Amino acid sequence: MSFAIHHLCDLLGGTVKALWEKNDMLMKGGMTKYGFKGMPASHGASLSHRSIGSTGQRDAPGRVFKGKKMPGRMGGKQRTVMNVWVYKIDPRRNLMWVKGQVPGAVGNFVFVKDAVYNKPDISQLPFPTYFAPEDEDDELLEPITADLGDVDPFMAAD
Repeated sequence: MSFAIHHLCDLLGGTVKALWEKNDMLMKGGMTKYGFKGMPASHGASLSHRSIGSTGQRDAPGRVFKGKKMPGRMGGKQRTVMNVWVYKIDPRRNLMWVKGQVPGAVGNFVFVKDAVYNKPDISQLPFPTYFAPEDEDDELLEPITADLGDVDPFMAAD
């Protein structure tokens, strides 16, 4: 049994949360990570062109202050946008239309989860959420739209 957008039809007209994970770029230096200018390429700057420069003082305080911008891991962070409204579901193309901010760049994958703040009672959850009939033709399926009421949600001010 494969997962299809039919499983999310109960979210139509409700809210979901959208999660996106930035690319993990592993170790990066100060110039890439923070946009530091770097050192001069001449006048005795030997092997320090891309270094971050000084990291602190001498004897007093004799340590590196917290928050000092130093080389390290870059990226790999997760962004979550809560309460994105599900507007339409197209089961034929496995697409979901939402209203609200969606994190990430164009063409990236976004994880969509139910925006449940309190854990539901497990005994009341429907299982399985959808069984496709054997004679169902995917080409005949029409998009399912949420009840919009009197006002178009895309034209109304927030």
